[in-house]
Amino acid sequence: MAKAIHWPLRFRQVVLTESDQTLHTAFRPSRLYYDGGYWTPGEIVDIRVNHLVTRKAKIMGELKLCAVQDLLPDDCARHKLGLQTVPEILAYLQETYPEANVTPETLLTVVTYQNLPLDPSIIETASSDPHM
Repeated sequence: MAKAIHWPLRFRQVVLTESDQTLHTAFRPSRLYYDGGYWTPGEIVDIRVNHLVTRKAKIMGELKLCAVQDLLPDDCARHKLGLQTVPEILAYLQETYPEANVTPETLLTVVTYQNLPLDPSIIETASSDPHM
């Protein structure tokens, strides 16, 4: 079972069409991923949409821990289109993780990754992740 970065269904087309030449970021509320070193530099992970493998990516660099309000412009610019300012990202996190009670002070694990070239044979393959 590969580790994964998950995206909601509304990002399916974005995940399928985004560049494999640039860096991307994902933000997860909590320090759990950071403290546990969940993703490691150079590791190949699944990019999943609605729990289905959609493509693969490589983790680029170390994880970062910061508050939502302290996200850097580069971190925001690498996030999904339409979610590239702190207020947009805050609203997205509040909607996606209602149980986390996300505020501007909430700590996030920031993971930076680069998509691998799209492989049509893995698009929307079922996940074997027992946590799903």
